[in-house]
Amino acid sequence: MRACAFCGRELTQEGIERACKGCGAFGGCHLIKCPYCGYEQPQEPQWLKKLVEWARRRRQETPPRCD
Repeated sequence: MRACAFCGRELTQEGIERACKGCGAFGGCHLIKCPYCGYEQPQEPQWLKKLVEWARRRRQETPPRCD
């Protein structure tokens, strides 16, 4: 999940869709609108989502080092 960069509340897909429903751009603006505060922020690029997920998995797979 993603958090709003302005108010910090967690954004859900349902909330984003509800907040963007009245928009005249019909989803073509590539912004995500927070349903709580109305702040609009850019969507994460797909490559960035994959990179973050890969790093998260790698961190979980790597055992802690004992020096």
